[in-house]
Amino acid sequence: MASATERKVRNKPLELHPEKVAMVTGSFPDDPCGVGDYTARLSQELARQGIHVCVLTTDLPEIKSLHPSITVCKVVKSWRLYNTFRFVRFLKAMKPDLIHIQYPTRGYRWFLLPNFLPLICWFIFPKLCRIATIHEFTIAHKFRKIGMIFLLLLSNKIIFPDRHEASAVLKWFPWLKGRYTVIPIGANIEPVSNTVSSRRMAEIPYIVYFGFATKSKDVITLFHAFKQLLLHGVQCKLVMITDLSGDDHSVMKELGIEHAITVTGYCTPEQVSRYFTNATACVLPFKDGVSLRRGTFLTALRHGLPVVTTMGENVPEVLKNWENVILTPIGDYQAMSDAILKLFHDPGLRNKISDNARELGKCFSWDNIGLQHVALYSSMLT
Repeated sequence: MASATERKVRNKPLELHPEKVAMVTGSFPDDPCGVGDYTARLSQELARQGIHVCVLTTDLPEIKSLHPSITVCKVVKSWRLYNTFRFVRFLKAMKPDLIHIQYPTRGYRWFLLPNFLPLICWFIFPKLCRIATIHEFTIAHKFRKIGMIFLLLLSNKIIFPDRHEASAVLKWFPWLKGRYTVIPIGANIEPVSNTVSSRRMAEIPYIVYFGFATKSKDVITLFHAFKQLLLHGVQCKLVMITDLSGDDHSVMKELGIEHAITVTGYCTPEQVSRYFTNATACVLPFKDGVSLRRGTFLTALRHGLPVVTTMGENVPEVLKNWENVILTPIGDYQAMSDAILKLFHDPGLRNKISDNARELGKCFSWDNIGLQHVALYSSMLT
């Protein structure tokens, strides 16, 4: 729920200064990336609140400008260090009031320019305010964690999406205490306004998975849980809003479930919203457990969709099992299957979790997230 600080920010009128923000991200729509989608939503909200945002991103044909008040600049072909001078020339011509780095993104790949940007700006533009949002630390490889040293050491302020991520970073870099803040992320995709669902069972009901099928997602457990549903005689489909590897497709065939699975590949936000709106449930098997930094999870909440997900060591306090979410042990496909089965057989349970999920989703509104960023920017520039 909203903290006292967040309520203060929301209720106190803010004097918007004409800051020019250089928002750095390796990915931006329509280049598929959760952090890229987040950056687009944040930039739109900041622009709505009167901030001049210039997005500095990768030179890719699929990246487009989504909002007339946001300037999207495709600055580099790749984020290799040899593109430093090109980036510096652009930043010098732009003359921003502050630079805000989103890290990591798929567009950066493993290249090091984003990691060194705070050092570069500290050396060349010493008066430029430097902010970094660190989206993933707990699940990052140890070498990537070490690679964040300049982002953490030389940024004037660090933003984390939840307190668990902040605590994990402080164990590695205790000197950051007092130099960070927590601002939650919001749903990357909002419900389509003219589509309404009562969560009634469709003629062929389906459950939905959304997000990249990366190493931090346990789609194999989902496949086994789905097979158990079919063995129980449940007539349903599984819609995977993602791209799957050849190995994933092989597992589907070995289990004999490929006939009941639809793999959509990339979908537009409107298409994703329609899949969510008409689904019976969403299943998100995270290998490290659910957290509030998962944009896919927050998207399901915003759609009022019952979510079956996994329970890690640090479950956010706002998540109440069998009230606004269903939590199952990591890797336990039988427990996951049993939970989905209960949702299919109990419409009262579906509606209760749906209503509570939608109510919880209101806590992650983009207007409040934007206000917290504006307040932070203003405090850095005064």
